[in-house]
Amino acid sequence: MPSHKLLEQMFLDHYKEWCLKSFSYVENMDDAQDVVQNVFIKLLQKENLSHVIDIHKYLNVAIRNESLKKIKKSRETFQLNNQSTEVPSHESELIKGEVSENMLRELEALPEQNKRVFTLCVLEGNKYESAAEIMGITVNTVKYHLKKSFKSLRINLKDVYLWFL
Repeated sequence: MPSHKLLEQMFLDHYKEWCLKSFSYVENMDDAQDVVQNVFIKLLQKENLSHVIDIHKYLNVAIRNESLKKIKKSRETFQLNNQSTEVPSHESELIKGEVSENMLRELEALPEQNKRVFTLCVLEGNKYESAAEIMGITVNTVKYHLKKSFKSLRINLKDVYLWFL
């Protein structure tokens, strides 16, 4: 069973990456952060994780599944409450615009291959195999470029995330 220290370190090291992964599904940063935090809470509450061989892979799958559950739940909620009474404030719109602008600027600063792979896989939702076929590269090369993109974005957007949190 992974120790609490190991889980804590993984949370600190990969939180932003997993939030971006969840965001690619739920399209809302608050929901993405909730998803990642909920996955870790559930994991910490489990008494026996001896069956987990690769905790990193386990967490990636859990975050994807939890994100999909969040989407399903939000669709059901939307059907029940399809009229919003909340009026977005001018300040929140400015903040969203600034965060989006920073993210777009960092995406544009990525090397061309990384940007193309990130766009295909994360923004357009293509599978690795499909992106590899479109670009004429291997699936492992797609994974490599995606990993480099997430790492670069995580480093360059850390101030935005700290401010955003």
